[in-house]
Amino acid sequence: MLAARTPDPGSLWHGEVAVAGGRLPIAMAGEGAPLILLHGWTLDHRLWLPQVAGLADRHFLVMPDRRGCGRATAPPDLAREAEDVIAIADFLGFDRFAVLGLSRGAVVALDVARRYGSRLTGVVVSGAPLPALVAREEVIDLDHYRALAACGDLAQFRREWAQHPLMQTHTAEAAALAAAMLADYDGRDLLVPSESPGLPREALAMLPMPVLSMTGAHDTPWRRECARALAAVAPRARHVEIADAGHLANADNPDGFSTAVAAFLRACAPLSTKAPR
Repeated sequence: MLAARTPDPGSLWHGEVAVAGGRLPIAMAGEGAPLILLHGWTLDHRLWLPQVAGLADRHFLVMPDRRGCGRATAPPDLAREAEDVIAIADFLGFDRFAVLGLSRGAVVALDVARRYGSRLTGVVVSGAPLPALVAREEVIDLDHYRALAACGDLAQFRREWAQHPLMQTHTAEAAALAAAMLADYDGRDLLVPSESPGLPREALAMLPMPVLSMTGAHDTPWRRECARALAAVAPRARHVEIADAGHLANADNPDGFSTAVAAFLRACAPLSTKAPR
């Protein structure tokens, strides 16, 4: 496995998109079929920098800071994030596009698939939490974390969250990237909690597009079981585990992760990527 590579700053360009309540910054790279990448909790668009080397030769990568995260000014609201993805696609002129989400970003990606399936050429999710498919076995003490944020003790929150199994990395490069993002996390979404969109089994069983359901081979047992369950439920789904990788599989093994995503997206073969004028 090659080490994660930081892209040349000149290979990225930046913009922002207006959404309900504020704006979302977006980083972009590459050319080709459009792919919108959605990061997980306590992270930001930098999560996807290791994918630029492996995917930008065939894909136009769009990496937003999700609302309530990074430099986004739009307030936290998980229920509106599928609409945000469509706003980004419309702003950039994408009629059809693929979406890739990790962890909480995977929940948003599946909500986009459930609500706007005709817009998607394919969906890739990694480490998705799917309690409607598999009874939750994983503990994330959000009430405790909210209490720490409410009293302004983000330093203690960061220390504790860095030790959680979902934040454990398997390379020095992945550890540095995760630490940099966590250091900038400001806890806004903990102070304004929002309900995760519902993803019932019935909805996942009716997804019309190809789905790639992934985890790292060293992700938590519950996330790995969720990935297998989604692959069994969604009609056009397949399952992949990324070797030598934990929950942040794209950072732990960027080449293996990007290779799996690229192979899947090639098979999706979009017919059109531009919105009608």
